[in-house]
Amino acid sequence: MFYELQRGRVGMITYEELKDDYVMYHFPEQTVAECGNNQHNFRSNNFVTDDLVFVVLDLINFLDVFGEKDRVAIYIRGDLCLVVDIKDQNGNVRRQFDSVVSRYEKNGKGMKHTVPEKFLYHFLDHLMLDDRRFLENMEFQMSELETRMMEERVKPSFIHEILSIKKELMYIWNYYEQLIDVGEVLRDNENDMFPAENVRRFAIFTERASRISGNVKYLKEYTVQLQETHDAMLDYNLNNIMKLFTVITTVFSPLSLIVGWYGMNFENMPELSWEYGYPGVIAFSVLVAGLSVFAFKRHKLL
Repeated sequence: MFYELQRGRVGMITYEELKDDYVMYHFPEQTVAECGNNQHNFRSNNFVTDDLVFVVLDLINFLDVFGEKDRVAIYIRGDLCLVVDIKDQNGNVRRQFDSVVSRYEKNGKGMKHTVPEKFLYHFLDHLMLDDRRFLENMEFQMSELETRMMEERVKPSFIHEILSIKKELMYIWNYYEQLIDVGEVLRDNENDMFPAENVRRFAIFTERASRISGNVKYLKEYTVQLQETHDAMLDYNLNNIMKLFTVITTVFSPLSLIVGWYGMNFENMPELSWEYGYPGVIAFSVLVAGLSVFAFKRHKLL
């Protein structure tokens, strides 16, 4: 599917079509091989010649960050912007492309009033359209987790949630670093392919991707704070348990002393022959324990 522009044209084809027609487009064979590279990561090689810029993007689904990634290649020449659908799990890449086309058609100007680099800018920008909302929701999720840690008893599941979020953010951060790399390649315009007045659009895209990447980095640092909060709460709970044991030990220490005295079997022990001696010792023990508890509560140790 191709659209005629004010200068050149823009289109979208499948990877199979690229393998059949790359010679007709005069694309280097190594770029086609790169499209078929099964080592999916966020550090794919960009290819720049005097008359061509080639980039490969691995796209993530924010609803399933660790799921299968979509993959798209973009060939850019002065008169051509060609998007290659390498792998599109749910048709999202095609929808993004069609959405940009619809945008031009709705504003009344149509595709013939734009140029390849402007269309490419809007296509790349659409890839980040809802990302801020997702990251904002993730921040709310992390804030809620922090509140739960403060209000509830610390559970082992908390650290698993924190580590899961941290791993997701690392993945997302690498994704945005990839977009920044692509934006910088287009912004630098090493082969002077784009008019100077249009290069600024790629600078805007790079800056926008950098801001979102900075936001992701902030959230990664937030997960470190959550881990520290989790560890602090564990220490706090442990200290409370140790304090309780200490108080119990202290309360029963005088009672142990009394038991020790009356276990010595001396003939002249106080109150030994008194008929109320046994209840008296019990009452005295209760009084000592009560005074100890009262003293601890007064000093806010219980």
